Amino acid sequence: MANHKQAEKRMRQSETRRLRNRANNSRVKTFIKKFEQAVTTQDKTQAAELLPVVVKEVMKAGAKGLYHKNKISRKISQIQKAFNSIA
Repeated sequence: MANHKQAEKRMRQSETRRLRNRANNSRVKTFIKKFEQAVTTQDKTQAAELLPVVVKEVMKAGAKGLYHKNKISRKISQIQKAFNSIA
């Protein structure tokens, strides 16, 4: 447990950031799952609708420091490849 005022403040800040990061991570994962579901069911219209939204969410998460830039690139590449695989 924190013994100093500054340490208590740090704990509060860390908890706030942890919850914010968790919510943002969950949001991105939800969008990715919706997109993957559309790809799995071969629903090209829904996948085309979700593609720019998913890419934007992944980029936004990266801008907030949630993901490393290489992970962002890899995720977007995987998403685009999955979209292109729909016949």
